[in-house]
Amino acid sequence: MYQISEKDNADKPKISCLIIEDEAQSRSYVKDILVGSDEFSVILEAKDLKEAEVMITSNSPQLLVMDINLPDGDSFELLDRLRQTAPGKEYKIIFTTAYATYAVEAFKYSALDYLLKPFTPDDLLNAVHKVLRQMDMGQFQEQLETFFLNFKEKEHDNKKIVLKSTDNIHIVKVMDIFQAVSDNNYTIFHLCDGERITVSQPLKSYETKLAPCGFMRIHQSHLVNLRYIKSFQKKNNLLVLENDITVPVSQNKRALLMAYFESLS
Repeated sequence: MYQISEKDNADKPKISCLIIEDEAQSRSYVKDILVGSDEFSVILEAKDLKEAEVMITSNSPQLLVMDINLPDGDSFELLDRLRQTAPGKEYKIIFTTAYATYAVEAFKYSALDYLLKPFTPDDLLNAVHKVLRQMDMGQFQEQLETFFLNFKEKEHDNKKIVLKSTDNIHIVKVMDIFQAVSDNNYTIFHLCDGERITVSQPLKSYETKLAPCGFMRIHQSHLVNLRYIKSFQKKNNLLVLENDITVPVSQNKRALLMAYFESLS
């Protein structure tokens, strides 16, 4: 059994958990880790979606440790069904999967976490502690809704992204972002309506997420939405966006930008 050393664990309210995993050995592995954490009042187990649905409906567990791929379907089918049949049910989820590329883009846009198998006890416990620190169910439901939209939506223009500021979680349409600007370890998102949202993540963490949606990092401090380019001042290496904001283009990014212009002709 795995043990962790956290002070005042006895004073923390314990929560209920359901492990949804078809492999018995994997269920036992997860359960041993969670029992050792001393965070849970009840730890239930289900081997497929059918069992899981019954347990969720009858026991209302607060946390689901959920394998994505199960013998009778994938977990998203169950969650989508529960959203429609039991909209009042509230729970947090730690997704697990053996497939590195499975729904990864949708997870990233929605700011939901997943564990790639095989994961260590520390990996799981860190995910659990993160969930326990963020037990605001309303915010999680917003993130889950965003996940489902992005998972089903094939057109990048219709995708949404979760941006977490100090006080709020913002659900933003990707096409409504003009640009993202680096401010040390923070990123400031400039939206089409003039709103600015500051998040405590570096610009680099959004470069990979937004590149498939038509964004290009043209400078160390600037990631721009290419659909809003108005003109390029070649002499000054300045990009002009449709809101008439000028953005510097670094010398080492100029060739990439020019290649993009060539692809349009």
